Amino acid sequence: MIGFTNRSLSTKLIAVAGATVASVLLISNYVLISSSQQRVEALVFEQAQVEAKSIAADIAGEIGGLATAAATMASITGSGHNAGDLNRTAIMNLVKATMQTHEMAFGAWFAEAENQFDGRQADYIDNKEMAGNSKGTFSPYWTKTESGNIHFSTFDIDPADAWFAMSATSGKGAITPPYMAEATAVPTTLSSITYPVKSGEKLIGVTGIDVSLASLSSKLEKMRPFDTGRVMLVSQNSKWLVGPSPEAMMTDFDADGKAELQAALDRGVSSTIRDLADQNGATIHRFVYPFELPGVNASWVVLVDVPEAAIAGPVMQQTFMMLIGGLIVLGAVLLGLSVSVNRMVKRPLDGLVADVAVLSKGEYGKPISGQASSDETGAVARALEGFRHRLAESDELETRAAADRQTVEREREASEGERAKSAALQKRIVTRLGAGLSRLSAGDMTHRITEEFPGEYAQLREDFNSAMQSLEQTLKTINASVVNITSGTGEMSTAANDLSSRTERQAASLEETAAALDQLTSQVNASAENAKSAAQAVEDTNESTTQSGVVVEKAVQAMTAIEQSSREVSRIIGVIDEIAFQTNLLALNAGVEAARAGEAGRGFAVVAQEVRELAQRSAAAAKEIATLIKTSASQVDQGVEYVGQTGEALKGISSQVVKINSLIRDISQSASEQAVGIKEINAAINQMDQVTQQNAAMVEETTAASMALNNEANVLGELVSNFRVSGNGAVSELGAMAARMRSKDQAPAPAAPKAPTRAPASVRSGGSVAAAAADWSEF
Repeated sequence: MIGFTNRSLSTKLIAVAGATVASVLLISNYVLISSSQQRVEALVFEQAQVEAKSIAADIAGEIGGLATAAATMASITGSGHNAGDLNRTAIMNLVKATMQTHEMAFGAWFAEAENQFDGRQADYIDNKEMAGNSKGTFSPYWTKTESGNIHFSTFDIDPADAWFAMSATSGKGAITPPYMAEATAVPTTLSSITYPVKSGEKLIGVTGIDVSLASLSSKLEKMRPFDTGRVMLVSQNSKWLVGPSPEAMMTDFDADGKAELQAALDRGVSSTIRDLADQNGATIHRFVYPFELPGVNASWVVLVDVPEAAIAGPVMQQTFMMLIGGLIVLGAVLLGLSVSVNRMVKRPLDGLVADVAVLSKGEYGKPISGQASSDETGAVARALEGFRHRLAESDELETRAAADRQTVEREREASEGERAKSAALQKRIVTRLGAGLSRLSAGDMTHRITEEFPGEYAQLREDFNSAMQSLEQTLKTINASVVNITSGTGEMSTAANDLSSRTERQAASLEETAAALDQLTSQVNASAENAKSAAQAVEDTNESTTQSGVVVEKAVQAMTAIEQSSREVSRIIGVIDEIAFQTNLLALNAGVEAARAGEAGRGFAVVAQEVRELAQRSAAAAKEIATLIKTSASQVDQGVEYVGQTGEALKGISSQVVKINSLIRDISQSASEQAVGIKEINAAINQMDQVTQQNAAMVEETTAASMALNNEANVLGELVSNFRVSGNGAVSELGAMAARMRSKDQAPAPAAPKAPTRAPASVRSGGSVAAAAADWSEF
């Protein structure tokens, strides 16, 4: 480092420039190589995507063509069956023609739903000519052999198999996952494209085309993208259709990138799986590209393996070329820099160094060399030339500087004098304004600035005096307004107090009168109600008496009926007595006959004895009833007589009750009319009481507002009285009036009469309404 410091300036410049150029080349090459690697990688993956798209488009086109053929075959079969135009032979020919038309088709077939084609399933059991299988189900199947010939056969149908159930259940086209077909002429791995066949709305079977995955695998295995890459294919259920080895076909996908593969199948998202190892251990990148198979509602995934060499090879080649180019550029730059530094820097600097040495000796007469140059050395030379002239003129410049300093000092002293004079004038003007503002803050509106202000300060004096005059006029106006307000509010307050007192006394008297009328109304109403109740009671009594007469008549009739019934009962009892006598005789005869019968008649003798006792009890009871009926008959006769007397008495009572009812009805009508009149008077008095109470409340509010306004006027008067204006009599008068109003407000106000809550004495003692009105008129 010390050796480098001692080198010449040109050597340093060349070394630094060389290191800088080398660093720039290294950094730029690194950046370019990195960006080139990214670009190459992007181009390679873009090409891989293009390859995958092309392969997917070919596969989708071929599968789509087969799907279209299968759909057409299903449509023709269904419509022909519905119209009755197609039989088994026609369907067999249609399936054969479809298989022959498409080169990629390994086989074509039709599978009948259980006895749904022609209903003759039982007639075609093991009938190969009519495509009947072991159960007679219509199942024609045309396939290709290894030699390219066409082979016909039938097959067993299991509705649960995927190739049948997928389309039969969904009603749409489908493609099955790969499976091994053992029953064909050439056992191979297949994937079937199936479509449902409907005759009208009825499912009659499923038709389809088989795709040989072996032929598809051989086709894709021949593809070698990027020379050493390869193409693989995965089905919709994550099984290898074309795998990394022949043994992997139809097995589950077990390589790295299961998540990316599942995302491609579920959401159709393409992705790249980086840094994998192939079978030879080389690094590869795998591009995952999903594509949809048209018409069969399924998606497959194309996998394109991109070898790392396809990316690293072009990058290494470009890196080598960039390094060689950078070394050549660095050598050329250093050579050109060495020549230019010696001619443009070293030689001019040597001349400048010599001229500086001459100036250091004090020789200022020789001009500096190299001033004509337009580069930095020329600028330095010109600067040194100016420095030479300044050194020569230094004495003259020093003298001029001393004279300039003296001139500046004199001007500074004059300026300070003027500033002192201006400050004194400003201080005096501020003092005068401060005094005026002090008088203003003390409330003196008569103060004016009489001293003249010089120059531009004169306007300030005029503005101050004008403002004071305006304030004085405003306060005078306020003084006069406050005097008028105070006088008016005082009179309003006094009048309102008097009116409030009178209104309260009137309201109290009216309230007593209303209370008395309320009591009188209640009493009259009670009397009217009592009269109505008495009239109603008399009417009820009259009705009860009338009903009692009817009841007595009915009782007499009932007594007569009872007398007749008792006579009938007596006759019936005589009959019962006779029956008891005859029963007794019969029982006695029965006892005699039972005694004659001996032991055999003993039970009958017991029964005869019981009948005899029963007849005796019945005769005794009949006698007792006859005695009771005779007694009841005599009592009924007496009852009939008493009831007749009661009926006569009730008739007399009924006539008296009718007279009493007429009198009480007249009394009730008169009391009702009195109650109506008193109610009308009471309503009028109550309405007057309410209006008077409202007036009293309004007067109280007016009085309160007047007092509040008077207080505000007094406060305003006190505030205005603090100011001194010309014509002080107005302020003094205002102050005196405010004092009088304050003394009046502080005097105790007469107590308002308390509204009585009880009725006047005349009403409480039972006086008339006129007496109560007289009491109220005293207020």
